[in-house]
Amino acid sequence: MGSAIAELRFVTQSENRAAALAVIYESAPIETRELESRIDASRRTVIRVVNSLEERGYLRETGEGVRLTPFGDHLATQLDRVTASTETAVEFRELLRHAPPALADIPVESLAGADLLVASDVDPFSILDRVLTLRAEATRIREVAPGVQKESIDQLAERVRAGEDVDVETVISRQASDAAEDNLDYRDGHATTVESNAVDIYIHPSELSFFAGVMDETAAIGVSKDGQPYALAVSDDPDLHEAVTAVYERFRAEATLKSPE
Repeated sequence: MGSAIAELRFVTQSENRAAALAVIYESAPIETRELESRIDASRRTVIRVVNSLEERGYLRETGEGVRLTPFGDHLATQLDRVTASTETAVEFRELLRHAPPALADIPVESLAGADLLVASDVDPFSILDRVLTLRAEATRIREVAPGVQKESIDQLAERVRAGEDVDVETVISRQASDAAEDNLDYRDGHATTVESNAVDIYIHPSELSFFAGVMDETAAIGVSKDGQPYALAVSDDPDLHEAVTAVYERFRAEATLKSPE
């Protein structure tokens, strides 16, 4: 591992070196003068960078310009992949740092391009509002939810009473289900959804601290902080949809279908 770390350090300790390697990887063969403009560096700097990469075995000079060697191409490919993945992880840091082990199999790369919402004191209900919007526009919903919100119950109950063509499966904890039954404000809406043929509610034995849902072709994962919804990622990426569906199916398999009393 030491030699691999040393190689990565060699490339990344110089911003110009990493930038030149990326440009050559994308555009070889490339003349030194064009490389100067692409990485916004002086000719002297570019020559020094090219010489250092050539001495290390990353590239070679040809009559058409510089090209990567197979060694350089492999390292550049891996660096490009790791850089892209790391950029995505950094962008979604607030989501990933609070994600429980249940979301460990969500591929970071599938979050690239997703919408990220982070709750704030200015807009503490942004997460709930976005989830409600997603549900309102979907006809097929599969989700694991950390709790039961009155707005969510009322929204679904209204759609059921209106005879909308919906197909909903939700996994909630026993604690959340009991709270919905005991709270007078929740009771009617909860009873409507439980009794509906369009809705299946599954009771999971464990407390749930995250949201994982697929609403038609859209997938979303959400995490909590200090017991409150904190960050949510929403995307139509097929890989994220597949991963979130797998999370839902795993928790549904561990849960029990709730029947009307």
